[in-house]
Amino acid sequence: MAQSHEFDLTVEDSVGLTQILTRIDSSNVTLSTTPGAGEARIAEYLIKWLEYRKIETHKIETVAGRPSVVGVLRGSGGGKSLMLNGHIDTVSLNSYECEPLSGHIGQKNGRPTIFGRGALDMKSGLAAEMAALAYIKANNVPIRGDVIFTAVSDEEDASQGTQDLIAAGWRADGCVIPEPTNRVLITAHKGFVWFEVDILGTAAHGSDPASGVDSILQAGWFLAALEEYQSKLPSDDMIGRASLHCSLINGGEEPSSYPAKCTVTVEFRTIPVQTDESLRSDLNNMLNEIAKVKPTFRFAEPRLTLSRPSHKLPVEHSLVQQTAEIAREVYATDVSIESMAIWCDAALLSAVGTPTIVIGPAGQGLHAKEEWVDVESIRETEQIFIRLISKFCN
Repeated sequence: MAQSHEFDLTVEDSVGLTQILTRIDSSNVTLSTTPGAGEARIAEYLIKWLEYRKIETHKIETVAGRPSVVGVLRGSGGGKSLMLNGHIDTVSLNSYECEPLSGHIGQKNGRPTIFGRGALDMKSGLAAEMAALAYIKANNVPIRGDVIFTAVSDEEDASQGTQDLIAAGWRADGCVIPEPTNRVLITAHKGFVWFEVDILGTAAHGSDPASGVDSILQAGWFLAALEEYQSKLPSDDMIGRASLHCSLINGGEEPSSYPAKCTVTVEFRTIPVQTDESLRSDLNNMLNEIAKVKPTFRFAEPRLTLSRPSHKLPVEHSLVQQTAEIAREVYATDVSIESMAIWCDAALLSAVGTPTIVIGPAGQGLHAKEEWVDVESIRETEQIFIRLISKFCN
């Protein structure tokens, strides 16, 4: 297999770059049961591509083999900085039906498309950012603020790359992430929070009901309370209603024993008014209310195992309005401003003061057996970024 540095460094158009990036295996190492190739090879290509253009280049690698890359075009001073953020990892190749690294151009619905794992999610968006960067550099387009290209690792799993980027101190006055939004401008999305709740019983032989307390049966009361709580979850005018579901339940040792513990994992899909502590408080109140009416009901303090914040940038923000205006020009039609169901790194960047929007190419097959991206939508995304840099950074 060709090494990443053997790929053509002279390519500057977004379509050609999408093909190159798709042909580099950057499947996430930790995401699937079969470890992927990781981000080292694609990061190597990006570094050489940036250095070839004499663009200031940085590498961030706090976890061995999980690098992220930063490229900076410095402005003349006095303007706003714009971050172009995109992830370089993909989900597993194992679920792809045929030639996951082909990057070939075919057709879908009578339109030219590029096929391959990650072509849509999100190497085409990354390629559009690179092409925009190359255009600004090659044509000496005057900018006052900096353009910061950030190609991050591990977004598909733990967002290690963007967290490393933030920890290293990278910030901007605005950021755009080209996740595949099918030409929709995204300004908000839900967060997600995981809690584990242990419902406690008493272990005993199955023939000794006087001694045993069945934690699994006791958990049923908690599940019923969660269902009632679910009906009262808050709603947001942009993002919609918060939600929850019980994603995992585990308890018991063998059929002839009373289970001493039953663990329920609850995932909350959150909106801005919800916090980790408000959710923890709600769970504790729920558990204590059950214990008041059920004398045998015991539980451990709910454990927070993962938390990702929600994201909401006001539609009135200048970054949103400027991008919407540019997108209308490029698409030759009104652009819809919406929220999206899935989570992305926008929330992490916004949480540290970098206002972030999401807009990107069109296609289908995210994490599916066949993935493809519309060629024209890649070029449109490139044009949006070129115009946004010229406008926002001056």
